[in-house]
Amino acid sequence: MLWNRLGASLANSDRSSESIAAYRRALELSPGYVRARYNLAIACLNLNGYRESIEHFLVCLQQQPESQAVWEGLRMALTLSRNYNELIHVDRRNLSALFTNYDIS
Repeated sequence: MLWNRLGASLANSDRSSESIAAYRRALELSPGYVRARYNLAIACLNLNGYRESIEHFLVCLQQQPESQAVWEGLRMALTLSRNYNELIHVDRRNLSALFTNYDIS
């Protein structure tokens, strides 16, 4: 949890690139820590790492498929990356199509 907090502090100080290392460390210690993965997705999004951001949002949705915040983050990442054709899957909450399209198992 401390690594996630450090990452959040760095991200809130406009140091998103530095926050990524902290979030990754949090996930090394606890791979199922959804909040750290969500924060990592947001940090990647802020750095225009759309593909990585999308993948992290999808992993979050594997664990919390009802999370409105994660679905909204995924929608934003898909829109910013101009993957408009994928938005239909977000609207329909079609995780299997998204997992297939992004090689998430």
